[in-house]
Amino acid sequence: MVHSFLFTSSGGIYGFGNDKQVVTENSPVADPSKNPRSARLINAEERVLGGGGACFRLAGLYSLTRGAHNFWLTSGKDVSGRADGIVNQLHYDDAARAVLAGLSAGSSVVNGEVFLISDGHPLTREKICESALKNKHFFGYELPKFLGTNEDPVGKIYDGSASNTALKWDPMYQSFDTFMASGES
Repeated sequence: MVHSFLFTSSGGIYGFGNDKQVVTENSPVADPSKNPRSARLINAEERVLGGGGACFRLAGLYSLTRGAHNFWLTSGKDVSGRADGIVNQLHYDDAARAVLAGLSAGSSVVNGEVFLISDGHPLTREKICESALKNKHFFGYELPKFLGTNEDPVGKIYDGSASNTALKWDPMYQSFDTFMASGES
């Protein structure tokens, strides 16, 4: 029996992204010499893929109490990015389900491949905060001040549809907004 080795990486490996640039599994990654944060992941991915493993590039992870929204709303600090800056997201449970789908798909599907995993519904920072405020957990909190300017990058949009098809996987939580409005914890 041939086994699969799956490495969970980050969609941040593509860099900041400008003007709502669409990225897929095959898009170029950031220049590691200009982006030390991504360099570690790029090097790790190269080793994994070179050894026949698979890389799962995950969007920004969240649950009710974990994720950027929680920090932005509860820290009392201003947010350094643009209000209209794009953030791709994925619920922790959906990340786990995607990895399990990869393991179930088998080595012939995943070995040596890169997968881009998100809920497919990127939101702006402001919309993320507005969505979180719909949940009773964030009652009494207010939108933070966003300090980004028009000179800052807008962000990128993940298109992981090829990954979803290959893995026969779709997120249980179709969007961050849907999750927050559901009242689930």
